[in-house]
Amino acid sequence: MYRQNFYFRLGLYIFLLIVFSGGLFLLVQASSWYVVLPALGIVWIVTDIIRVFNRIPKKISYFFNAVENEDSTLLFPEKIQHKPTKEMNQSLNRVNRLIQEVKLRNREQEQYYSMLLEQVATGIVVMNENGSILQANSSAKRLLNYQELTHIEQLKRIDSNLHQAFFQLKEESSHQSVKVTHRNRVTQLSLQATTFKNHEKALRIVSIHDISNELDAKEIESWQKLIRVLTHEIMNSITPITSLSETLLKYYLPPEKSVDEKTVTNTVKGLEVINERGVGLIRFVKSYRKLTKLSNPVLKPIVLKNLIEHLLLLLENEPNFHRIRFRVETDSPNLSVEADEMQLSQVFINLIKNAMQAVENVAEPHIIIRAHSTPGGRCEIKMIDNGPGIPSEIREQIFIPFFTTKENGSGIGLSLSRQIMKNHGGSIEVASSPGTTVFTLSL
Repeated sequence: MYRQNFYFRLGLYIFLLIVFSGGLFLLVQASSWYVVLPALGIVWIVTDIIRVFNRIPKKISYFFNAVENEDSTLLFPEKIQHKPTKEMNQSLNRVNRLIQEVKLRNREQEQYYSMLLEQVATGIVVMNENGSILQANSSAKRLLNYQELTHIEQLKRIDSNLHQAFFQLKEESSHQSVKVTHRNRVTQLSLQATTFKNHEKALRIVSIHDISNELDAKEIESWQKLIRVLTHEIMNSITPITSLSETLLKYYLPPEKSVDEKTVTNTVKGLEVINERGVGLIRFVKSYRKLTKLSNPVLKPIVLKNLIEHLLLLLENEPNFHRIRFRVETDSPNLSVEADEMQLSQVFINLIKNAMQAVENVAEPHIIIRAHSTPGGRCEIKMIDNGPGIPSEIREQIFIPFFTTKENGSGIGLSLSRQIMKNHGGSIEVASSPGTTVFTLSL
């Protein structure tokens, strides 16, 4: 009975302690060797009290060890008479049930997201800093043509470029584009990477998209636009030549027709027009050749501030140059890029001339050329003017070869500039609103 009743045991221990303490005192006074017996009794009672009171911390420690080891079968007895212990056991059992429910919900949630991941058409790959692939859905395995993905090194067997793209994504890059050839079929993949932390471990989620169809559609659209421009330019030159040549032939056919002074004058005028159209057509073909025969850039370090100031000196004789306020701003006087100086100069001259023409009718014209380094290690150069802006309906067309709104423009300046920037691994973008136009070069 005393084992089941905590208070009874506690009272008994107190009573025995009083009895043994009193006996110990009397025997010490009497100098009797029997003093050892009550001393041993006191030691035994204190030891048992300590053992009883340690039972609760041990039980709680045992419970948390079981939770840590994911042992959900743990159960503490609740049919006991000691009310505090009974309540504690009930609380521990209740916490254990709650943990089991949370685990079950988490498992269900994992299954839900896993099934959801399998249903999406986008390939998803999760990898750690070592390149180990922790998860890959069916779409990823299909797009990568590999069914058992465990490490990015396996991708070498598919395509070395694909392996290199994933290696770059593992290190630092957030976007890669790569062509993969499998069974004579070429697929263009776009890879996007995002970093997140899971239990203090950095993981990379890579999404994989097959953009072959989109690129094919864009390529067809580009060819159609180019063919329309070529047809327009060629027909504009050929039609008057054909018409004039027919008219001139009528002057001299049949051969017996007499040739007077008026016929000769008209013939000369017609030949001048034919010559003018022929020269224009030759100029157009040369422009096309210039666009398609662009040489590979020869890269070397170029100090941007020096290059821009040198180009502004060359443009001093351009009309309206001195009424425009130019401002050159750089992060530092020594800010430099690796580029082909001649080709980059051509891009700058095209953009500066366009900006000068844009501010011709502005009361206080100004052009700002601003260069700075980005956190990603690239260099951005912005050409800003306060002209009227580029209408939105033609903004997307200004980079199309031979598209121009100028009366005597060739329509290749901006398209050639974009091609040069692309060959340098860079880009050129435009943003415009009434009163401001910004061309941004990224290298």
